[in-house]
Amino acid sequence: MKKALLVISFGSTFDDTRNNDIGGIEKALEKNFPEYGVVRAFTSNIIRKRLAEREIFIDAPEEALEKLAKAGYEEVIVQPTHLLHGEEYEQKILPLEEKFAGKFAKLLIGKPLVDDAADYPAVAEALAERFPVLAEGEGVIFMGHGSPRNNNKAFGSTYKKFQETFDAMELPVIVGTVEEDDSPNYEDVLEQLKKRRYTKVHMYPLMVVAGDHANNDMYGDEEDSWKTGIESLGVATEGHLYGMGRCEAIQRLYAYKVLNLLK
Repeated sequence: MKKALLVISFGSTFDDTRNNDIGGIEKALEKNFPEYGVVRAFTSNIIRKRLAEREIFIDAPEEALEKLAKAGYEEVIVQPTHLLHGEEYEQKILPLEEKFAGKFAKLLIGKPLVDDAADYPAVAEALAERFPVLAEGEGVIFMGHGSPRNNNKAFGSTYKKFQETFDAMELPVIVGTVEEDDSPNYEDVLEQLKKRRYTKVHMYPLMVVAGDHANNDMYGDEEDSWKTGIESLGVATEGHLYGMGRCEAIQRLYAYKVLNLLK
C-alpha cells in the first residue's frame, strides 16, 4: 500500500523560515514515519503566487491530494502545521475529508498543534525549553497572530489561555497578539510590561513560522513595531526571530499528533 503524509502549512516567502520552521516539522515527521512519503502543501494563495514568481512551485492542498490520487496512493494522512483551530483550519483543511471522500482507501485529517486543554501546558513547556537563562528583572514576550474574525474568542480565548498557562508555571511571560481587534493586543502587552517592571525582555513569535510579523511588526526598526514601542519605555529588548516550527520539542508534539491519529 502506497502511503503519504501530506503536511499542510499556511506558507512563507522567507527562505529561512520555509526551510527551517516548516521544513523542520516536515523532516521530523519524515524521520518518525519513514513508511510514509512526506508531501508539502501551502494554503495561502498569495504566498504560493509569490513563490511561483521566483520559480518555487508549491501545491495547494487540493492539488497535492489530486496528484497523490493519480499516483495511486491508497492511504493519506493530512497533518496541518497550523497552531490553532482557526479560520484556515476550518475552511481549508477540514473540508478536504468530504471533497476527497472515496479517492483513497484511507484519508485521515490531523489536528492543529493546540486543539484541547492538554495541549497548552505541553506547548508552553516545549517553548520554555528554548528560553535563555533569565536574570533578575528579565522577562519574555510572545507575539501571536490573533484574528480580527473572533476565531480566538470562538475557540476559548486561546492566547489568554496561554497567558494563564505560563502564569501557572510561574514563568515571567507576557502573551499578546498582533491583531489590534483581538485580545490581549499590543496595548495590553504594554500595560502588563509596566506593571511587571521588567528591565529587559526576550521577544519571540508565538507562531509556527517567523515571517513578516516577526521580522517587522515584532522586531523591526519601524516606529510602530513592538520593539520600538517597548524600547521607548526604557526596556531593553532581545529578538529571537525563529518560528516554533524549528524547535525540536514542538516538532515532537506534531509527531504525537500523527501518532495519535494512527492509533
